[in-house]
Amino acid sequence: MKKYVKMGISAVLVIAVIVGCYYYMTHRKTVPAEDDVEITQLQQVLSKQLDHAYPPTPREVIKFYNRIIECAYGSEYNEEQFQKLMTQARKLMDVELLENNPQDTYQKQLLQEITSYQENSIKILQTRVCDSDEVRYKEIEGRKCAYVQAIYFMKQGKDFIKTYQDYLLRQDKEKKWKIVAYHLTQAEQTDEPEE
Repeated sequence: MKKYVKMGISAVLVIAVIVGCYYYMTHRKTVPAEDDVEITQLQQVLSKQLDHAYPPTPREVIKFYNRIIECAYGSEYNEEQFQKLMTQARKLMDVELLENNPQDTYQKQLLQEITSYQENSIKILQTRVCDSDEVRYKEIEGRKCAYVQAIYFMKQGKDFIKTYQDYLLRQDKEKKWKIVAYHLTQAEQTDEPEE
């Protein structure tokens, strides 16, 4: 008889555990998964820790710079976010370019250009950076340099515009590729830019 009592108590305990688990699972409050939260490109660009995760190649530097441009010209942001965008862009620039474009001058020019784009209803639809095998490397004054071309697809009213911009990057002492200079070109460059 004791045997049947022990088995009965065991069965009751197992049933109680099952009922308790079922109740817990059906009545618990669910917390939304982090995967359901959409992070905007602006948030991604602003949160990128360039001091710890700097783009490893000239092409990747320009790809990230283009993301900054897309945010600056096409996103809605507040003054603090705009300042952070500028800071991110300037972290990609060589000391020589920074000296030739102090922060105040750079900010003023950038704001003028953004305003001009808005007034002329110009929107950047897409950016593209040349393929890895199209990046041209050269040594200038004993320093490694790279030429990278980016293409910007834009819309102005009903018209579509395609512009090309050439970037010259140079490795700094920490072997990071930094933007030294850039200029608009009319078409894809097949020849190496003159020094």
